[in-house]
Amino acid sequence: MIQIRAIVAYSHDGRHRVLPLKPGKVNIISGDSRTGKSAILGVLDYCFGSSVLDVPEGIIRRGAAWFGLLLQTTHGQAFIARKLPAGNGKSSETVFIKIGQSLDIPHASELRQTTNSDGLSAMLASWVGITDYLHEPPAGHSRPPLSATFNHALTFCFQSQNEIGQKAVLFHGASDRFVAQAIKDTLPYFLGAVTDEYIQNQQRLKQVRAEIRRLEKRLAEASAIVGDGVSRADTLLAEAKSVGLTDLSDSASWAEKVEVLKRIQNAPIARPVVEGGEQAEFDRLTRKRTELLQAQSGIQAAIDRARAFEGNSRGFATEAAEHVARLDAISVFEPSAQDHACPLCLQDLPEASATPSIGELRTAKDAIGERGGAMDSATPRIESAIVEIEQKLILNRRELEENRELLNSIKRSSERLQLASDTEARRALVVGRISLYVENIPEMPDVSEQRSKLAKLRQQELELYEAVSADAIQERLESCLSNVNRSLSDYAERVDLEYSDSPLRLDPRALTIVADTPNRPIPMREIGSGENHVGYHIVAHLALHKWFAERKRPVPSFLLLDQLSQAHFSPDAERRENVDPTKIDTDRKAVKALYKLIFDVIEEEEGSFQIIITDHPDFSDDPRFQAAVRERWRKGVKLIPQDWPQSP
Repeated sequence: MIQIRAIVAYSHDGRHRVLPLKPGKVNIISGDSRTGKSAILGVLDYCFGSSVLDVPEGIIRRGAAWFGLLLQTTHGQAFIARKLPAGNGKSSETVFIKIGQSLDIPHASELRQTTNSDGLSAMLASWVGITDYLHEPPAGHSRPPLSATFNHALTFCFQSQNEIGQKAVLFHGASDRFVAQAIKDTLPYFLGAVTDEYIQNQQRLKQVRAEIRRLEKRLAEASAIVGDGVSRADTLLAEAKSVGLTDLSDSASWAEKVEVLKRIQNAPIARPVVEGGEQAEFDRLTRKRTELLQAQSGIQAAIDRARAFEGNSRGFATEAAEHVARLDAISVFEPSAQDHACPLCLQDLPEASATPSIGELRTAKDAIGERGGAMDSATPRIESAIVEIEQKLILNRRELEENRELLNSIKRSSERLQLASDTEARRALVVGRISLYVENIPEMPDVSEQRSKLAKLRQQELELYEAVSADAIQERLESCLSNVNRSLSDYAERVDLEYSDSPLRLDPRALTIVADTPNRPIPMREIGSGENHVGYHIVAHLALHKWFAERKRPVPSFLLLDQLSQAHFSPDAERRENVDPTKIDTDRKAVKALYKLIFDVIEEEEGSFQIIITDHPDFSDDPRFQAAVRERWRKGVKLIPQDWPQSP
């Protein structure tokens, strides 16, 4: 809740001027033209964080250094002040805030920067209770999501001189299509169609969707790990069924299929049973073939070892020859040189010298030469042994070929044996393919728990989506507007507006008032007379603020109406010639009817919101009007005193 206790202007020389207001009451500033009445709206808007100082160039803009507001909030009082921009600037980021249970108006010397416009907006939003509501545009719309702010709430608190009589624009700033769209997007929230529970569900829906995306990603990664392994497993199981290795159902789970494939891989292949003499001979030849294959493996291993030894021998002989060639260099030294003499100058060397003697080098040369010669002499014997082993391998292969021919001959002579052999071969082939698949299949993570959680989250997402869907909001919005429209029709009937005998409603799509006549709906822009336009603006905003106050919605609890009598003659103005007195009396009654409605509504609502009116008339015969006048700006009295110094 925010209501205004005072508007304060500070001069450049340290003086200040206070305009006192009463919370929960009608507050009237009555005065002549060009005294600064209409500038009050711009002052309030600027102090509430507007990005532009919307005050006309002249004495008000140049005569004030700061503007301030003393506010009544739910928890006490607050004083906010904002410095005016220097020169031709549009705004200033210098903002002063002071909070307390009961505050005095600060002196100019106390004003300093304690925050900026963003900090001010955040503080104001917290005072009125704006929560983190984010309007998501319908699918297909290009505009970004919109968060409700204090600036959006102010839309319902101002009616400027140029707006209060407009037939096409009902809300402050709605002539700008972007502002109008923001009003449409946030109106359900400020009316209460979007509740705190809705916002919590909206946030929960975002969290659930984020969790769903996380789980879907994990499951997709798990699926990618397996790749086409599932279909490959099904193919192998079908082949295994065709040769009698399994009877697993096709509906089995992935884990069950993998387990069966592993059992098939590790289980021995059962040979088909065939009766008759051919079987005995076939078995004997099969055993013989197994023995030949084992012998062949042994022979091949022996050949490999012999060739490796031969290679090592040749390598040793080559290395030995190279060493002997290097040691031949000692032949250039004197044969009679002493063991420890220098081979060049023949002088004796110390006994402790670690250098090999010429004699030791000659001995090493002879030893290496003998070993190399031994290896050279052994090489022919190694080659002869290899040839002998290779002859055994050739004989083994001949025996294997004869064995294969005999086995094929027996198979051809027996159809049953041929079938059994083919079945065994097919089984062996299938088992081999299964073994290759099982050995290379990746480890599949257990995702059953994640799948179960994903199913629950999707159900939760559906329930939350239904709770925050456009249809749900529209249903609640229509309920809120139904209550607002009831007050709207009541107020319109009290001041006898045109079409007040028909049901009236606030259209949230066109942001206007519509009279549902028996013939057709008539929007406000088709209703004639500026008196009706002013009247409908007033009754609509009174109905809205009544609803905001009763439902404790996050909208500042004040309404500023600027020049509501502009569609009429000024009742207390000097009567000019050629003006029909009857017309003046009629206008006077119409304006007083509007004021009477405003006073009645404020009393009925027991001060739950505040009305601020800047206007020309001064009804001396109306006690409630006179009690509500806070200042009369006539005979030189203005918002900014004439003697204040002006900035350049």
